[in-house]
Order: sequence, then structure tokens, then C-alpha cells
Amino acid sequence: MDKSNTEYALRNNAFTSDRIHLAGVEVHSDVRINLYGFEYHRGYSEGFLSLPLRFASKKYVIPSLPPYYSEFTSYNLLVLSPIYQNTTVSIHLKLKRGAIAYGSKQYNNNDIIKLVIHKYNTLQLSTTSDLSGTMVTSSKPVIVVSGNKCNTAVPADISLGGCSSFIESVLPTNQLDNMFITPHISTRLNNTVRIQAVFSTNLTIKTGNKTISKTLNARDYLDFYYNMISFISSSDDILVISYPHGLSGGKGDPFMMTIPGVNQYLYEYDFVVPIGFDSYISITVQSDATDGFFLDGNSSNSRSSVFSISEGTNSFSTFSLPVSTGLHRIEHKKKVRFGLWIYGNGFNWVGYGYPAGMAYKP
Repeated sequence: MDKSNTEYALRNNAFTSDRIHLAGVEVHSDVRINLYGFEYHRGYSEGFLSLPLRFASKKYVIPSLPPYYSEFTSYNLLVLSPIYQNTTVSIHLKLKRGAIAYGSKQYNNNDIIKLVIHKYNTLQLSTTSDLSGTMVTSSKPVIVVSGNKCNTAVPADISLGGCSSFIESVLPTNQLDNMFITPHISTRLNNTVRIQAVFSTNLTIKTGNKTISKTLNARDYLDFYYNMISFISSSDDILVISYPHGLSGGKGDPFMMTIPGVNQYLYEYDFVVPIGFDSYISITVQSDATDGFFLDGNSSNSRSSVFSISEGTNSFSTFSLPVSTGLHRIEHKKKVRFGLWIYGNGFNWVGYGYPAGMAYKP
């Protein structure tokens, strides 16, 4: 929880027609809070960490996946809402195929949709194309949400029998990082990660005994698979999104989860766990500090497995713990920074995941 944040915007991205809706909600608090959005509807579930208003910005690059499920139900969504009146928004499309229909026009790859939107209004666009690399710029700060109505993490997940709605509040380009550790996700050994570049960047990815070096051009992306832990570094700031795969037997849908960078970790977190799931937290921390965590004032050093990775002078470890429904607080006795994610599995093809919080750049 960022201790200076007292004002948040929550934007409604209900799956309705593509247009501008009067659907913005502004939340104020006289104490420091985190705000999470959560959806649970007819077997679909997902959650996201809301971006505080003071860190809303004027430039975003959109993450998404191809629609792996039926094209009649699986379409990618881009939802945005300004926090001031008379905000000019430009959406520079990057489409793998097809077009976006808005109003009476068809917009193709590399076209720009330009609109003026007012406070408390929310624009929704949808398409069956992958939107990754689409750039949103605006004259004043906006809040942006990306996701998919009904999708799987990879084509093979379709055989598991279900799809899930993906929802994440997109981090603006000035809130990204250049070094990441992907956390261990309990019960989810299969994970696809999408790395989205803003500008041209050189990447290094280490997972297991394999190291990948690659150059990404501006607005391009790279997907890779991991099962325990991986290390990512880049010459320029990037956006990293994880898609844990679905589970067999109706035990958990895939979900979409932002991976904050190492430099965005906090010293402590206050967080909430939703009801109706078998939920977990994943912790990523420097390898010499895996002991010393206190959850709700109690020592939490018992865990089944710790997975570690080293690259140069950097050494990090990650592990998972089961967690109960409700409000929680976690901290480290040595006041070290660590990453924290919340996620869960539910009966009848439901699941969710989101970061517990992050340190935003001033």
C-alpha cells in the first residue's frame, strides 16, 4: 500500500456495447487504502488492483492475448475513462487482423481513433484481434483497463473445458520497470508470460537452465513459458503480464495478472482476499531474506517449497502460502522490500489473481 494514496478511480467495464457510457465512479478516503476491482458473474471471476488517481497518466501501451476461445464469445476489450473534463484521447491501433468498428466507421491496423471524453464517462472498444501494442495517449490523465470477456491462457487450455474473463488495470508507461521476477503460483505450474515493449529494448530472460536474449522493437511483444520462477531484465522499461493456465476438473480458470518490477516492491502490504475461493499469496524477495515474514502479526516461515534464481549479483526467491478470506497485513521484520500477489481457485471453473500493491513512481 502506498502510504500517500488517498484517492482512487474505479471504472466500470461491464460487457456492454462499444460506446461511451456514463459509468465512472470516483472513490475518496480519509485514510490510506488499496482498492481492488472484482468480477464474479455466472461462473466468471477476475480481479485487479486499481490505479490511484494521482498516478494516472497520459500514455499507455495495451496488453492482451489472441482470442483462443470461440470468436463468438472471446473478444478483447479496451476500456478507458478520463479524470478531467474535455479530455482528448488518441488510440493508435495495433491489430493482428481484422478491424474495430466504432460509430459508423471501421478502423484497421495503424489507424488512430480520436475522441473527446468527459469525466465519469467510460469508453469501451472490443475486437477479436490481439490488441497488444495498441498505444493510448491523451491530453489529460486517464485510467485504462484491458482484458478479454472469455478467453484461455493458451490454446491447449480449451481442452480443460472453460474460459475466463481477463481484467487488469493497465500501468501507464511512466510506471513500468526493467527488472522482474515471475513468482511461483501455487497449484499453477503452467504459466505464459507476455512481455510488452514500449520502446525498442534488449531483453534477457532466464528460466531454469535456459537464457534467452532478444531485441524487441517498439510496441512489439514476446511470450514465454515458465513453471517455477524466471528472471527478466531489459534495457528499457517494459510491461510484464502473467497468464497462469487453467486447471483440469473444474478446479480453476486461467487469469491475467500484472507482474510489478523489483524496483516497485513495498516494505509492507495491507490486502484483501475475496470469499469463495481457495486462495494463496505468492512472495518474491531477495534470497537472503526468505525468513522473517509476519502475516497478521504471526510468524509465517513455514512453506512447502522455495524456488530461487540468480543472475549476476541478483539473487531472488519465491514461495507461496495459503491465506484465508478477509483483510490481512504482511511485513518483514528486517523491513526489506518484497513483491506480493493474491490469487485463488474456485469450483466450477473460476479463478482470479492480482498484485497486492506496488510502489508507484512519484
